[in-house]
Amino acid sequence: MQVADTSFLYALFSNTDVFHGRARKAALAADTILVPSEIFSETLSLIQYRRGFGPAREAGTWLRAQRKVQILGASSSLLNQAWGVFRSARGRLSYPDAVVLAWCRERRASPLAFDQVILRRAKKSARGTVNVHNPGSPSEGGGRSW
Repeated sequence: MQVADTSFLYALFSNTDVFHGRARKAALAADTILVPSEIFSETLSLIQYRRGFGPAREAGTWLRAQRKVQILGASSSLLNQAWGVFRSARGRLSYPDAVVLAWCRERRASPLAFDQVILRRAKKSARGTVNVHNPGSPSEGGGRSW
C-alpha cells in the first residue's frame, strides 16, 4: 500500500506535468493506493482551479471508480498524529503533507509523492519503518498507461 500526495495525483491527471509519465508508471506498479480525503479534496480543488470544473469532476469520478484506490477519512487519532507532525515541522510542511505522513506511519506505507519535502520527511522519520516510494526513481514502474 502507498499513500498518495497531491503532487502525485496532479501529475497523474495532467499530461503537461513534468512528472506525468512517472506518475502513470507508479500508479500501474502500485497494488493499493490510499488517498486521504484531505488529499482527494486538495487535488480536485487544484485541478478545478487550473483546468476547470469538468476536468476536476472527471478526475474525481475516475479515482472513485478505481479498484486499487481507497479514498479514506482519518480517525481522530490519525488527525491528532497529523497535527503533531504539522506542528513539529514549524512551517516546513503543509497540513495536507502532514496528513500523508501520518497515514504512512499508521499503515506502515510509503508515500506516492514528487514533493521532496514529503519524501525526505518520510525517510527521516521512518528510518526503516516506512519504505519511501519515489515514483521519480528510474527503477520504478513500467507497463500500460493509466
